[in-house]
Amino acid sequence: MLWSVTFEAQFRIDKQRAGISQREKQQSTNNWCLYPRHRSSPKGCRAERMAKFVKKATELGFCPGVKRAIETTKQAAQSAPVFTLGKLVHNDAVVRELESMGIKVVHSLDDALGLVAISAHGAPPRVYDELQHKGLKFIDTTCPIVRKAQQKASQLANEGYFVVVYGDPDHTEVKGLLDRAGPNSKAGLSVSSVLRGRLPKRLAILSQTTRLSHEVQAFVSEVLTPLEKFQDIKIAVTLCQHVARRAREAVSLASSTDLVVVVGDPQSSNSNRLVERCNQFGHAKLVSSAHMIDREWQELKVAETVGVTSGTSSPDWLIDEVVDAIERLG
Repeated sequence: MLWSVTFEAQFRIDKQRAGISQREKQQSTNNWCLYPRHRSSPKGCRAERMAKFVKKATELGFCPGVKRAIETTKQAAQSAPVFTLGKLVHNDAVVRELESMGIKVVHSLDDALGLVAISAHGAPPRVYDELQHKGLKFIDTTCPIVRKAQQKASQLANEGYFVVVYGDPDHTEVKGLLDRAGPNSKAGLSVSSVLRGRLPKRLAILSQTTRLSHEVQAFVSEVLTPLEKFQDIKIAVTLCQHVARRAREAVSLASSTDLVVVVGDPQSSNSNRLVERCNQFGHAKLVSSAHMIDREWQELKVAETVGVTSGTSSPDWLIDEVVDAIERLG
């Protein structure tokens, strides 16, 4: 019998098992900005050491997909009432800001009394059917990277593969991927949760876009051991490169500071992944507002260098507030 494995993108299982390479780490370190915000330093130079330094990652704030979703929705709200089906992005500070502009969150289309905005995480096909049935106008702010993953899920299902989605089955994005893959699909974060009983002969694997490459690689490695269990396998790399870059930078940040503060919302998948990744190399904590920067936070109090990174749905103004609060502790 002929056994074959088809890879749709270069996907080396053992790559980055021990974290990022030294060259990547050095490149990331060289790109950081190290400075006390109340003093100016020439570009490329480090300021003289003071009580507390802040190292900011080079990639902070909204990713392009989130920025696009917010700008599109704000623009639409200038001419009509807008109702987002669920939270537009997973950050309550942003949601509150949108609500102050009259952009309301609804969890059922029955409550939508105007233009509907599909969130950056996308929506299942049945939502679009319901919108059409109710005659509701809508704007689709689905992230382009998520949309590509949706298309890939549909394609693999149509080709006759059993589709496994590595991701949180309760996440909005993952629900949309499963709906497009149809009944012959399963999502989960462990092999035992997605492959039970009789194994499919033809298997396709893709992932939630905000997962990290090292965890996806470990999952795929476990699925493919032993390889001869399957006749045909396809692996579609659907990871967000913006999240991947932040994760690589966060690893180097955690390795070179006393503490990393990740500015993000507890609901944010990619923010939580950054905290987990940083804690594998150092110490990190998720912070959703400047009010969480407390003088009694002992680990922060004694830290001389503090790294700051953020999830992809954290606004610049929130990051600045957190950095200012950290520096006031110095």
